Amino acid sequence: MSLGQAIITYRQKHHLTQADLAGQLFVTRQAVSTWETNKAWPDTEILTQLNTLMATDFVKPSPPETPAAPSDAVTVLLLVIAIIVPIFGLIGPLVILFNRRFPHWSKTAAGVVIAVEVLAIVAFWLFADAITVSKHIIG
Repeated sequence: MSLGQAIITYRQKHHLTQADLAGQLFVTRQAVSTWETNKAWPDTEILTQLNTLMATDFVKPSPPETPAAPSDAVTVLLLVIAIIVPIFGLIGPLVILFNRRFPHWSKTAAGVVIAVEVLAIVAFWLFADAITVSKHIIG
């Protein structure tokens, strides 16, 4: 609820006009109108008087927004992508490894790439199991 809406609600609840409220706060009716339309805010002294008068904190901090947890479909999609990409990444090094036209050093590099990608696939697979277990524990 905005400040303007809070003032309007308070006035309506207590059957006050803008002029009545302005008289209680020693301001003009136009000032109250400006606050109600959210075109301006009162200074801190008037805001304190309004708060006391209305017996409510209408300038409450909003609750912290919690990030939305990804849905199960998104989690599955990310895991599938995380597993498929390294598998396709294995194709290039395998071609180098088994092709006779490449020198020895490139075959060593291809072997290292394959080992790293196999480790990545295993890590993603274990990560997927950890997510599944944590979902069952947390609920």
